[in-house]
Amino acid sequence: MGVVKGVLLLILGASLYVASLVAVPVEEVRVEGLRHLSREAVLQTLRLAPGDPWLWVSGNRLRPLLENPWVAEAHLEKPALGQVVVRVRERRPFLPLETGDALAEDGVLLPQGAPLAPGPRVRGVGPLPREALLSLGRAFPQAREIRYTPAGFWVELEGATLFAPEAAYLLKYAQTARPKGRVFVYSWGVSQRP
Repeated sequence: MGVVKGVLLLILGASLYVASLVAVPVEEVRVEGLRHLSREAVLQTLRLAPGDPWLWVSGNRLRPLLENPWVAEAHLEKPALGQVVVRVRERRPFLPLETGDALAEDGVLLPQGAPLAPGPRVRGVGPLPREALLSLGRAFPQAREIRYTPAGFWVELEGATLFAPEAAYLLKYAQTARPKGRVFVYSWGVSQRP
């Protein structure tokens, strides 16, 4: 008798599963908040399309989407039967890099983001000092270019070029002066040339 109950429960469970696939399909998928990514790319990443079983759509599908560097946040909602809404907040490119990529406002590297980045161009040699570059970009939004090497940082402005061996010196200097000519900022003071 126990075997019969087990088989009947298995058949009932399988029937309910199949019914859930057919009875309540996804009818509409909305993707909101996109700027750079395409709706089709997001849906392909989520493996989500009309006709999929609505009951089995869950937030677990967001994991592959959140691995994309352009995606800062993503939420999946099911506001009504058959409807799915995916809300995405993309990162904004801030500093264009010479490689064609960009640094986002939160320091994440965005592939092919340079054309969309409004900040000063960044060129350099050596490991990318993300936090220092972001700080310099915010302190000198009018700069044309920021360069970095193992020797230090250069900031190209209209009518001025600044250099310091550490970004912190330039950040401190940015709060106190209007530079002209060539300015060298060190821990012991400032040297200026026309």
